[in-house]
Amino acid sequence: MRFLAVVVFALLATLGFVSTAHAAFYGTSSGATVTWIDVQDQNGLFGAPFTSTGSDTIDFSPNAFQAECPLNPACAGGILTIDDTLTITIQSDPGFGIDELVFSESGDVSLQSFIGAIAATSVGATIFIDIFEVDGVAINQINHNALLVFDNDSFESFDEGYGTYIWNGGINIDLNAVLANAGISGSATRVTVNLDNTLTAFAASGATARIEKKDVDGLTITVVPEPGTALLMGLGLVGLASIRRSHAAA
Repeated sequence: MRFLAVVVFALLATLGFVSTAHAAFYGTSSGATVTWIDVQDQNGLFGAPFTSTGSDTIDFSPNAFQAECPLNPACAGGILTIDDTLTITIQSDPGFGIDELVFSESGDVSLQSFIGAIAATSVGATIFIDIFEVDGVAINQINHNALLVFDNDSFESFDEGYGTYIWNGGINIDLNAVLANAGISGSATRVTVNLDNTLTAFAASGATARIEKKDVDGLTITVVPEPGTALLMGLGLVGLASIRRSHAAA
């Protein structure tokens, strides 16, 4: 069993989570086919969002989302856990639905020691999805939870060795499949996302450990849109009209 898992389960119950507890509210912004509503950050660690014209992607570039155990005894018991939650409501524009949500995040890790002492880090993220509207009509909310998948969610000096490493995580959530599993047909048009992110660092005496979300595109959320039912019907009518004109010309 990896050493960090043992340390985390043994100490978290008594040490608890550490957070800055300074909430940040970023308001509302528009994408190509959706509106990002009431974007807020429980502890202000994700950083202000950025949306580009003609895109359905919202980017966050953290500048202080890290867990670090330096050489001095700043980490009680040698372990530090930083946690933050991001909340966003996504409303699709008329004529569009929300087919899929794509999450991607990244960061780096530094493990150092002059005497061979152990250093370790871990990262985790849970996504909570609530669907409140389908094809523009309010429904009893449909819930879905998922874990972000990482290429490597923990680094330990006994395994990876001392040095600096990059980590990446991501997941695609098919909202059509979520609705189908709940016995509902149609496209999601209003969705709330809560993303809970946790970074943990552990360092024995004589070692240092740091894990941080990158300062550029530390987190991105992309909406994959699909034409809504009304739009599809409109396109179908246009197609029929075109066929009729072709037949009339013949």
